[in-house]
Formats: sequence, C-alpha cells, structure tokens
Amino acid sequence: MSDTTCTTRFYYCLVTRQVAQRAARQKLLRATPCRRGQTLIEILIVAAIMVILGALSIDLLRPSSDEKIQGAVRMFAQDAEYARGATLTNPDDPASIRLMQDQTGWIVARNSTPTVAMVCSDGSSMRRVLGQGMSEAAQGVRLVSSNTAQTQVQFDPFGGVKTSPASIAMFLPDSTSKCTITFDSATGAMQLNWSNQ
Repeated sequence: MSDTTCTTRFYYCLVTRQVAQRAARQKLLRATPCRRGQTLIEILIVAAIMVILGALSIDLLRPSSDEKIQGAVRMFAQDAEYARGATLTNPDDPASIRLMQDQTGWIVARNSTPTVAMVCSDGSSMRRVLGQGMSEAAQGVRLVSSNTAQTQVQFDPFGGVKTSPASIAMFLPDSTSKCTITFDSATGAMQLNWSNQ
C-alpha cells in the first residue's frame, strides 16, 4: 500500500468517527428534550394536594367544645387560687372574683377597688374576657351564676369563702357539655361537676 492510500484511509476513519459522534450527540439530544421547569399541570396538582392537606389540618388544630370549657375552667381555677392567696397575704383588703354581667369573663379585684383588676407579678391584668388575649382558646364559653344577684366570690382572711353564688356554670351555648363550679365555704376549695345534657 502506498502512503497516500494509508493517509486517505486514516483521514476517512477520522472523519467517519467525528460524523458518527456528532450524529450520536444529536440523536441523544433529540431523545431527551430540554426541560427547564415544571408543567402547569404538575404545579396545579401540587397546589391541589396542599389545599386538601391544609383544609384537613384546620379541624385538627381547632379546639373542641370540651377543650374550650376545660381551658376556661383551668383559668378560672388559677385566678381563684390567686385571689385566695392575695387575700391570705393581705387580709385587711381581701380579693374577690367578680363575674362580668355579659357572662364572658371575670375580674380579680380587691374589695377596696372592685372595678379595677389586680395586676399579676408579670404585669398582666387579672381581667379575663374569654376569647381574648390569654383566653383566646376559650372563645364562646359562658359563665352563669346560679343567683343573678350574687356574682362575686369573696375569700375570707383564713382562706375560706366569705360569699359566693351557690354555683357557677361554664358552658358553650351550642354544646351539651357543662361544668358546674361550687366552693367549699370552710376551705375555699373548688369542686367541679361535669355533665352532658
């Protein structure tokens, strides 16, 4: 074989290889189209799934009617203990709990200033309106005294109850659950009676 034949054959092999590689690359590019993002349908499917999960979780995060009443009772019990302790530390000016006339909360106040709520050590007011502030979870709970003329729980200097209604009922208007609170006049302890009507 002559030199020109070998050179031609080498050049032919080199050109053929480059053409084959270029064709393979173009074929590969055509087989996998360029994707720069998601399609509209994919985005809508993800958005629909997120909306469904959000709608399901709203009911799980909202407190039930029983939990609302229990929260209100716990807050009332804490404030009753606070008023009782304030009376024991300052028996000359006892503290009391006064139920609001609109049945939405109570005030812990000294008898010398019955309309001014006491202030906690953290600076917060002892005026509780159910559904607002710290008691937001108890939205809609009502407090009703068994005696409309007696809406005050007053403690005596020894920790007992000086005056109180026979009972205080806590309930939600659209619920069958109800908690009736009574006070032991000698010890000042609260008794809770839960019922479903």
